[in-house]
Amino acid sequence: MQLLSGMLGAGVIIAGGRGERLGGDKPFRAFGGATLLGAVVERVRPQLDSLAVNIRKDYLPRCLAHWGNDLEFLFDDEEWDVGPLAGVLAALHWAKCRGAAMVATFPGDTPFLPRDLVRRLTDRSQGLAPAVASDGNRVHGLCAVWPASSYERLLHGVRNENIRSLRQAIAYLGGCECVIDCDPRAFFNVNTPEDLLEAERMASQAPQH
Repeated sequence: MQLLSGMLGAGVIIAGGRGERLGGDKPFRAFGGATLLGAVVERVRPQLDSLAVNIRKDYLPRCLAHWGNDLEFLFDDEEWDVGPLAGVLAALHWAKCRGAAMVATFPGDTPFLPRDLVRRLTDRSQGLAPAVASDGNRVHGLCAVWPASSYERLLHGVRNENIRSLRQAIAYLGGCECVIDCDPRAFFNVNTPEDLLEAERMASQAPQH
């Protein structure tokens, strides 16, 4: 794989949760003629040079059946029970090993993400600190860009400073919010069967730009 040296290029979809409120197997739930995870891949992949997905180990056979070698698949370090923050650590380690200056992260259950999200977040970050998306009312902690160089500091924070949440991690690394003015559907996430039905209804309307 080509090593990435610019501020843009590397991204990781965090899809390692159990999705119990949706009945399990969230990434593979049917959506829009494909899968929920597939919809996120379609949104973010054109914004990146290299894309990986953070998944549970037992999801790997199905992910390989869907995408083969087109995507890389990452696993959480089982030493840390810190929810999605473990996926961010895996993303940072992956990006750093590949020479990327920055890595973007995305939730695996948000099928309407802006198609210019990475550019907007990177413009706000300037490569100096994490930048996290906000819709003006709520911060969306997994919609963020992170300097790959922050891996060791964040790992230290998890090990020694009781950093346990995305909000804590962003503050610990001196991050900033980036208000994204876009379609109100942009950060809609699917957690329940009702959410999935609503997302299908949204997808049937005019396409989001």
